[in-house]
Parts: sequence; structure tokens; C-alpha cells
Amino acid sequence: MEEIKNLIDQFNPENLNSVLRSKTRTFRQINEPLTYLNDEQFSECILFGEFKLASEDEMVVVTIKVNKPLSERSGKKAQYTLGKKFLKDSQRYVGGFFIFYDDKGDFRFSLIYDIPLATGKRDWSNFRRYTYFVSKDQTNKTFIHQIAEADFSSLEKIIEAFSVEKVTKQFYDEIASWYFWAMDKVEFPDDEDKNRENRNAKNLIRLITRIIFIWFMKEKNLVPSSLFEKSFIDKIINYQDKTGSTYYKAILQNLFFATLNTKMKSDDENSRIFISEAVKRGYISDAYLQQGFYRYERFIRDKELFLQLFANVPFLNGGLFESLDKKINGTEIRIDCFSDNPKNETRLKVPDELFFLEEETDTDLSKYLYKGKNKKVTGLLTILKKYNFTIDENTPIDQDVALDPELLGKVFENLLAAYVPETSTTARKATGSYYTPREIVEYMVNESLIEHFKNVLNTNDKKVEENLRNLLDYSADENPFDEETTLKLIDAIENIKILDPACGSGAFPMGVLHKLVLALHKLDPENKIWKQRLLNRVPTEIRSETEQSLQNKSIDYIRKLGLIENCIYGVDIQEIAIQISKLR
Repeated sequence: MEEIKNLIDQFNPENLNSVLRSKTRTFRQINEPLTYLNDEQFSECILFGEFKLASEDEMVVVTIKVNKPLSERSGKKAQYTLGKKFLKDSQRYVGGFFIFYDDKGDFRFSLIYDIPLATGKRDWSNFRRYTYFVSKDQTNKTFIHQIAEADFSSLEKIIEAFSVEKVTKQFYDEIASWYFWAMDKVEFPDDEDKNRENRNAKNLIRLITRIIFIWFMKEKNLVPSSLFEKSFIDKIINYQDKTGSTYYKAILQNLFFATLNTKMKSDDENSRIFISEAVKRGYISDAYLQQGFYRYERFIRDKELFLQLFANVPFLNGGLFESLDKKINGTEIRIDCFSDNPKNETRLKVPDELFFLEEETDTDLSKYLYKGKNKKVTGLLTILKKYNFTIDENTPIDQDVALDPELLGKVFENLLAAYVPETSTTARKATGSYYTPREIVEYMVNESLIEHFKNVLNTNDKKVEENLRNLLDYSADENPFDEETTLKLIDAIENIKILDPACGSGAFPMGVLHKLVLALHKLDPENKIWKQRLLNRVPTEIRSETEQSLQNKSIDYIRKLGLIENCIYGVDIQEIAIQISKLR
């Protein structure tokens, strides 16, 4: 483990060699320049070394310097292409580690390997990649732990060290323990649901979903990371809530309701202000049960710093961050209890320790768990900081070993299974909440689209079906169709209507979105046809304005915009699931 930490602290050949030698005795350093791989993006491409597996198959290690600063998302496709090209050209190695690094010393540690045909032979055209992005600016705990525990004796065991599922399960286990621990510590108003366990479960699942989604926003720098640093928060709030829940009320509730679900001040000067300010401006009649005003001013030490912190957080207009408090037939119904009235202060309890506890604490969860009743728990923010998160949703052939937005669905639907304490199956049976694995989603998407496109083309020709499969194959790069058929397929995509009548948290809609974007990438690589079709849908009076707004947008953004607006629909009985789908 020390060798891995040294590599993160200082990426250089000596430290990389130490890591590889600590993992396998068969590693042999070579240091052969691969100048033919150098281009405007990459330099100093070097065949660093190789090692043998127990099967006598060989693995290669290639290091590549990137010419621009490396980030979580930068140059991923070009890096994958380089790795596949090297393996295909050499046809000597079953796979390899391709390590892309920059001047700062951040690096992407990728495992790329060839998948044999069903016959066992290799045609060097079907590859898979798993990737760690490692940066001095993050904890890298997943990378350190997984590589330290890894066994490099076989490709299967190496793949296990790059398993996203293993990381996701570990994360879920920690979140589940936190959830059960929190169940006995929180209190929510009983206006709508008199059953304490039911209302605590519903509100905690919603809270976890909200926080995890915000964590992904933090990865995009849309929400300041200082919101989750206690040393910084201590400068803003005074921790005087009677239930010890100042952080949840003064910071998180104001973030959820009066920020993320409220227009930015640049769009509405009367937005995102404290209720006391609303009184001065004559808006107090609108403040009652309206979430667009900041509350809990009595808990805030530094109002100016507070307002600065929230100023640039975007307005999402998504139901996940809508306060559920309401008034029905003159009766006040508190659910979120986003209230400045001191009479409601003791009705809502979400203790600060649930977020900030750093030291692992042994907790008896036998009330909720059949096995392993004693669990170690920490604060929710402490858990989140342990893991790497990526805003790119993984595909079956290209996965970051980090937690991606699909996690929202997995956590929500797994926690829903614990909704009724008596039996973990009750809620699933009542709502049909089962998360569909990515591989099954891909199969369903492929078969559905292929049948649809065959109908559009009015053919059962086997060659056409094979070409359609290549069109939807992440491993194939070329458009397999002539110009006439290409235009027919773009027409078909533009006019397709896809409905998932039980979409849950969006597995199928997200899967079909990715596949249609992939198809458009091959059918219309420069996006000229699709962009024009998108503009043609816009009323003529705002067409030029719309075209201008798309000028600086990425090609895939424009593809996704058209598909999401016009082609993909979802329905579900679970309201939170729908909000997750929309936000994803």
C-alpha cells in the first residue's frame, strides 16, 4: 500500500516500477519508446514493461504523457482508442495497463483487454476498459484499497480489482448501515403519516437521494465543496437548534428548497433572499409555505458569507428539491418541515452527527438487520468523501471505477426494499422496484431498436440486421450503411417515440439515450443533419436565437437535447424514482 501512495504523491518510473514489482514477480521493465503513438494529444508513449499471468498469457504496461492537463473526463475516448490500437497492432498481449499522466502528476490508470470470440479465438476488435482517475486533489481511497488488495496472477483477478460492482456494493453497505442508524435518531412531523418508521424511512430515502445527487453536482463544480466541510460551515452557523440539527436546517434545507428549486438572483432580484428581507419588500404574504425564501436566520452567524456560498448554485427546477409542505382545506401539512416558526423547531430532528461523525462507531442494528447486527457507522458526508464519483454514466464496455449517476437508482431501489421493517420484500412487491442490471438493459435496448429499425427499413435481411448490430456496438466505429439508408435511419431516430411504462429511476431511458447518441455519432458524425432537424422543430420567430444558443454546445449535448425533448418518455408509480430519472 505504501508503494501505491508514493505513486500518487509523485508519479514517476521508479514509483510505478515499485508498485508493479510489489504486485507480481514476473514484471519486467523495458522502457521502449512507442513514437508512432505520439501525436498532438500524446507524447512520450513508452512500452514501460510486461508481465506474465499464470496462464502464460502476457500483459503489457504502457505509459503515455498527455499534453494538456488531465481531468476526470478529458480525452477519455482518444485514450481508449490509443490503447485498443496498440493491443490490436501487437496482437501479443491479452490486455494491459495504459497509464496516462500529466505535468501535475495526476493519472488515469486504465485496464484494457481483448474479449475472445465464443470460439476462444481472438479477432482483436472487441475490447473492454476499466479506469481509475487518480488525482492529488481527491482521496483516491478506492484506488489505493482495490489495487493494494489486487491479485495480478490472472486476467480475471485483475478485472476483479477494477470491479465497479464491488465498489458500488461496498458503498451501498455503508449507506444502508447509515440509514438504519439514522432511523432511530431522526424525527419528522406526523401530519401526513402517523407511523414513525414509515415516515422516517420515506424521508431518509428522499434525503439520501437528494444528497447523493448534489454530490454529483459538486463533481461538476455546480455546488461549492465547502458546503460539506465542517471547518468552513463553522464560520457560517452557530449550532443553536434545539434538536441539534442546525446543519440540516440552516444549510441543507436552504440548499434544497430555497436554492436548487428557486430561480437565481440574476433571473429574479426578489429570489433567494431571507424572509426578513421579504418582509421589508412587502412579500411576507407570499413567504408562508413558499420555499423561495431563506429561513433559519437565527442560526446563521455570517449572512453575507452564506449568500455568497449559494449565489452561483443553479436553479434545477426539478421536483426532487421541492418542499413537500402544503396546506389542504386550511390545514397545515408539514412533511419536510421547512419552517422558520420556532413552534416547529422541535418537530424536525436530523442531528448534525449524522453528517459529520468521522470516527467509526459500533452500532447495534439488530432491530433492522437479520445478519451482522453490529455495524460500524460514520457520518453521511464522511462516507461520501471516501469514494470517487464520476458524472459520466458507464457503458458495458467502458467503466470508470468510481460511483456514477446510476448509483442514484441502485441506492433508492435497494433502500426501498427496506421500507417495511417486517420483511425486506414487502415494498418491492408493492411497487415493483427492482433495479435492472446494465447488461440486461443493453440487451433490451439493442433488441428493441433493431426490431424497430428493421420495420422502418421493411426488411428481414440478415446482413441488414448485422449492420444494425454494428451500428449499436460500442466497439465498432464505422457507419455500416450507404447514404440512402443512413438518411432513413436518421429519420427513424427523429420520429421514434420510446415509452418505458415502469421506468423506475431511469435504467432503460438512460440506456436507450446512450445507444441513440452512439447511432447518431456514426450516422451523422459532424451532426449537421441532426442539428438542422432540431432547429426545424423550433418556431421560426426564435430559430435564430436557438441556433445561437447551440453554437458553443458540444455535439453530444445537441444530440441528447433532441432525443430527450422529443423521443424518450417514462412513467412510474414512485414519485422519487421519476425525479431521479429526470435529474439523470
